[in-house]
Amino acid sequence: MTSLLCLAPLGVVFGIVALVQISRRAQRGKGLAVAGVAVSGAVLLLLGIAAAVVDVRVWAPPARGADGEVVKPGWTTFHSIGSGDCFTPRSGLPGRDGPPTPGTDVRLLPCDAPHRAEAYATFRLPEQDRAPGRDEVVAIARPQCAKFFLDYTADPIAFGPLQTYFFHPDERGWAAGQRRVLCWVARPGNALLDSSVRLDAAGLDAAQADYLMALKPLNSEGVLRPAKSPRDDLADARAWAARMAEAQAETVRHLEGVELPGGAEQAKARLVAELKAGVPFWLQAAKAPDATSFLGHLRSVDNHSGNAHTRRIRALLDLPTPTALPPQPST
Repeated sequence: MTSLLCLAPLGVVFGIVALVQISRRAQRGKGLAVAGVAVSGAVLLLLGIAAAVVDVRVWAPPARGADGEVVKPGWTTFHSIGSGDCFTPRSGLPGRDGPPTPGTDVRLLPCDAPHRAEAYATFRLPEQDRAPGRDEVVAIARPQCAKFFLDYTADPIAFGPLQTYFFHPDERGWAAGQRRVLCWVARPGNALLDSSVRLDAAGLDAAQADYLMALKPLNSEGVLRPAKSPRDDLADARAWAARMAEAQAETVRHLEGVELPGGAEQAKARLVAELKAGVPFWLQAAKAPDATSFLGHLRSVDNHSGNAHTRRIRALLDLPTPTALPPQPST
């Protein structure tokens, strides 16, 4: 393509010069000169159209600083990125029913630049003779990645709605010895991240840390909601609802043992009351006879999410409050 870009303009120029000289000197060769101009012009036109419709990228590797942080964007693959790396997948985010990621090429970026996703953990799949199927990998990776995410960020709500994903080796990669699973997170839809979602509890004051730790049981189970709807797998949905009832009750106990400063204590008491009121609906969902009944109980849970009190507590504790708090996890 580079050769064509260089030669086609020269062909047009030399062809026009030849036509002028032929006309002045009454020489032969006018047909060849016209053909040369026409061909070169057609090449330039086609290249112009191609440049407008074809995504042409120069594959340049990213650069890292002495601390390992990315300082210059570049293209690489999922296989070469690790925890803390921010990136944008070349093929976009996976669909709900698609593979964990539809392609392996990613543009690695500094985390303070707009990006789609952030890797937050890696782990190895257990050794076995054959490559595990997708369902096997999902059964291992979903709970593992959920746990690692809540270890990576002490305050997941601070960044608004987030979705966890994972990349794992396919059959060819497995045969080549690849065993690594990469856990990563992104905002649903087309929303971009403009900073890292990593948040260490060491950067919080005592009240902030105590409050967020009290919520961890509920958050930990909430991110493990079943991938299938209750209409497709009611048994799994009911089992999850039973675990959510236990997790919400545990969070209530933790919150009751936390002392918050000033008006945050009053808001906490109201939040505790709402969460207590929601536990029976989780228990009813765990015994729902059908999907319609199950979803009805979850709507009742949503009515007792305590989001207004959560916003009040976060404001008083000087924690970031997104414009829209994620709803109580539901299927």
